[in-house]
Amino acid sequence: MGIRVFHCDDSAAFTRLVGFWLAEHDDMEHVGEAHTAADALAALPGARPDVVLLDTLGRPGDDTLLLAIRDAVPGVKVIVYSGYVRLMQEGTVGEGADGYLEKGDEEGPLLDAIRAVVKPRIS
Repeated sequence: MGIRVFHCDDSAAFTRLVGFWLAEHDDMEHVGEAHTAADALAALPGARPDVVLLDTLGRPGDDTLLLAIRDAVPGVKVIVYSGYVRLMQEGTVGEGADGYLEKGDEEGPLLDAIRAVVKPRIS
């Protein structure tokens, strides 16, 4: 079983793209996606992800969803994966984020970030 990844992003097209990227790697498993905060919080407990990729899904700098994810899935790793990362300071979306990554059109940095946040748990 691979690293279980859930993706929260308001763009359905982008979550599909990330799902295709993850499907190409045996150590990754795309276990779900949500396009609203409410849908994410409803789906996350059943998906049992190891990692949540979290777009801001609203105003950059608002940590409400990040904190709710921590409550819904204790121990999950959260990577803020947003087009606004360059505009944020480390910790702006909550001290609980395990990583910050600017959205891009290449899968390599994303895969590296996912593996890096779970490495201590699977080694």
